[in-house]
Amino acid sequence: MLPSNLLVVRIWRGRVRPLLLEPEGLPAALAEEVLVRFKKWLGRSKEEVFEGMGDLEELALEAGLDMRVVRALVTLAARAARFEPLKLSVDPVKARLEIFCEACRRFGFALNENERNEILVKVADKLGCSLEELEEVLKRYQEEVLVAPPDMSPEELIKEYNLSMVQTLTFKALNLDVRVRAKGYQVKKLLRTVKRLGLLYTAEKLGEGVRILIDGPASLLRQTRRYGTRLARLIPYVLQMDRWRIYAKILARSRVLYFTLDDSSSKLFPRREVEVEPVFDSELEEEFYKSLCRIAPAWKVEREPEPLVVGRYILIPDFSVSSNTHKVYIEIVGFWTKEYLERKLKKLKELKGVKMIVAVDEELACSSFKTLPHEVVVFRRKLRGADLYPLLKRMLGEARRERHEPQVDIETLRRRLPDLSDKTLGEAVEALKKAGVSECNVAAILERLGYSIEWTSLDPRRAKVRRKPSTRLH
Repeated sequence: MLPSNLLVVRIWRGRVRPLLLEPEGLPAALAEEVLVRFKKWLGRSKEEVFEGMGDLEELALEAGLDMRVVRALVTLAARAARFEPLKLSVDPVKARLEIFCEACRRFGFALNENERNEILVKVADKLGCSLEELEEVLKRYQEEVLVAPPDMSPEELIKEYNLSMVQTLTFKALNLDVRVRAKGYQVKKLLRTVKRLGLLYTAEKLGEGVRILIDGPASLLRQTRRYGTRLARLIPYVLQMDRWRIYAKILARSRVLYFTLDDSSSKLFPRREVEVEPVFDSELEEEFYKSLCRIAPAWKVEREPEPLVVGRYILIPDFSVSSNTHKVYIEIVGFWTKEYLERKLKKLKELKGVKMIVAVDEELACSSFKTLPHEVVVFRRKLRGADLYPLLKRMLGEARRERHEPQVDIETLRRRLPDLSDKTLGEAVEALKKAGVSECNVAAILERLGYSIEWTSLDPRRAKVRRKPSTRLH
């Protein structure tokens, strides 16, 4: 993505299109010259490199091409190059600290040129350098020099420019309508990427392909820049599909413009594998995942499981929890817009044939959730594994399965165990293991013994075991 002041677009009859370049003719010649200069100017500062491209901007302008094209090419080439801080004879940090300390001791600050020189002479003598060397440090301590040119061809640079133009334009989108057709595993990968990037979306089947409606940054009231960056990261994934088309509404000041792009332009963009690391949409989801894995290690907790088909729509739950042949899906309703919440409720109401828990922050709770054909849990700010454990256990059929397992004599166990009240969960686990209880059954046995687990953090060593009210002692 590029700074917005480098975005070059054409607007005609309510439609907007970024200036995309063919990797030939004048654009190819300009890109080649930019790369040649980067190779020639090893050792020059970044400022000198950028200033040295001024004549190329004039050349582009004379040829009828926007000078911002050259600036964009130079910006992208600089990102692919390697710059390092300028090596100076004196450590810049140490020099500036000594100057500051000396100024405080003598004057507080230099009132004139003579006082300034006195300070610098004193510091130079202390650091064992000349006054000229110290002056150079003060002047150039922020400079970076080019140590490695970009490893790319003119064609690759132009394709990166085209991709960046589309990403920068969609940063101002109200919404994106993405339609793709590809192999099954590719579509699944794309849907998971949309989910992992934390984008607000609705997916549905469309003929032999998939349609993904995504809320754009301009439709949100907060986190616009962060969200826009995530949306920009999605674009390369779309371009990897066999067939694709992007429709978007772009907000330009107070005017809405329309943008379209399809796979007929695929040759203008880079073709490369791109990966997005699995991330959580929020700290809340990450905390829930870790705490549930700790409290129920025998269960398989999966982040973003397989997509579920809801009529013509597609839903990827936040989590699934499996035990033997049973599986429960979990959807956490958090950051939202009104339209997104309405779409989410519609899909959840139509979803049938699966076991689903919908966890809703009490700030978002409304009467609409009561009509869902699923288990609804309302939480306040934080959601922990212990909050859903009893419900998950029942839905997974754990209670029924325990009846077929060797029975634990609770009364005998209660007599053998010390009082576990106010013990940490780690201490309780060790005590139960010594009594012959499997670690995966600790939570269930503690519940039968009349204890509950109080999670004060994700660290099980800090979780406390509390006796439930009205439960008798040993």
